[in-house]
Amino acid sequence: MKQLLKKIYTILILIKNVLIRKSEYNLHFVAENDPPVKRWYYDFKHWGFEHGNLEMVAGADALCELYANGKDDVTVNVICKNKPITYPTTTYNEFIAETPNESMSWKDKIIYGRNYIHIDPNDENKITTMWICPVTLFVLGRYPKHIYIKKQ
Repeated sequence: MKQLLKKIYTILILIKNVLIRKSEYNLHFVAENDPPVKRWYYDFKHWGFEHGNLEMVAGADALCELYANGKDDVTVNVICKNKPITYPTTTYNEFIAETPNESMSWKDKIIYGRNYIHIDPNDENKITTMWICPVTLFVLGRYPKHIYIKKQ
């Protein structure tokens, strides 16, 4: 019964985040040591599904590690926009979503998440990629075209 209530709670959070979209978030991530690897997870209180669904992978884990600077937890400030922001973003890293393949169904566009790229403004050859999974929909309520991230 408790697990069912957690699932219902998680789904209600999803609905709330889809209906009431914010543009700025403070997100907390925690590391769990699973030698020889440190695994990063989004800190979603009362998550009703598999814990592994919250794991940061494919570049998001490396970003957490970078921002954490050797610690086992980190909070980041995230701004989500569908168009580039015009105010100064010198303290943020900007990640831009790759356009999904037009032949993909709407279900596939949700199921497969999104790839994001960051080009270092000081070195155009330094490109960081990050994939964000569908759990993003629970947290942000969407896959924004532009994501700006900085350590809190």
